[in-house]
Amino acid sequence: MNNKLITGVLALTLSVSFFSNAAKKSTDEVKPQASSGCGVITLYNKPPATRNVHFASINSIDGQTVNMGAKAFTLSPGKHVIRVVEHIRENSITRRRGEAKNFHFIEFDVEANKKYSLGAKYIRKNRNKYTTGEYWAPEVWKTSDVECKV
Repeated sequence: MNNKLITGVLALTLSVSFFSNAAKKSTDEVKPQASSGCGVITLYNKPPATRNVHFASINSIDGQTVNMGAKAFTLSPGKHVIRVVEHIRENSITRRRGEAKNFHFIEFDVEANKKYSLGAKYIRKNRNKYTTGEYWAPEVWKTSDVECKV
């Protein structure tokens, strides 16, 4: 995964094969590719803590607000811009109101008939970099095949 600080917003590009993006794209530039099938992004309350992965939620996809309580999102194949919010519960983080940058925009490349388990990876060595959001990154911690129909 590559990250780049762009005008105060940490833009990430994320896919199964993790690719790089030179700049954050606006939502009208990112259009799903025409294809059949769909892919699913799932969120778990208890992802593998042994890998420093914590719960994450999604609050927008392609500029559209979604229910932050949802645990699964079915998407058409292709690229989507997703706003991921971390919910890291780590004793080494001391939070002050308004201090942490707890969301990242990512460009997510969805493949047909794939299920992605998404979480928030805590980066311990960057634990003091709250304002830039470098203390965490969205991470696909598991990918599996699934039959998906819209």
